[in-house]
Amino acid sequence: EGLAAIQKLVDVYAYWVDRERIITTNLWSSELSKLVANAFLAQRISSINSISALCEVSGADVDEVARAVGTDHRIGPNFLKSSCGFGGSCFQKDILNLVYLCESFGLNEVAQYWQSVVDMNDYQ
Repeated sequence: EGLAAIQKLVDVYAYWVDRERIITTNLWSSELSKLVANAFLAQRISSINSISALCEVSGADVDEVARAVGTDHRIGPNFLKSSCGFGGSCFQKDILNLVYLCESFGLNEVAQYWQSVVDMNDYQ
């Protein structure tokens, strides 16, 4: 039953998306993939903002640092613009959802790690 439903959804999406780009997963993998994608982007924003604070006190230019770091092909230039932090509701909501899930499964250190991304955003 579940596999048939997945296939029907794949067939519907295949009208707009190449089949090889359609990813099917179990329920938990699907939900966590969405949360983690937003959490990684938010983490990246918080990371450059934390470096911005260091640049301010050291005399470095955060835009120059971001440009240099962004040339590393493993990192790339996207989401390396220092700003007032991530806004909207999605990033913070999804990270706090990860925090909740980690705490629920007894992964307190992991929960604290993701909470620190929100804390850094609040600091900025």
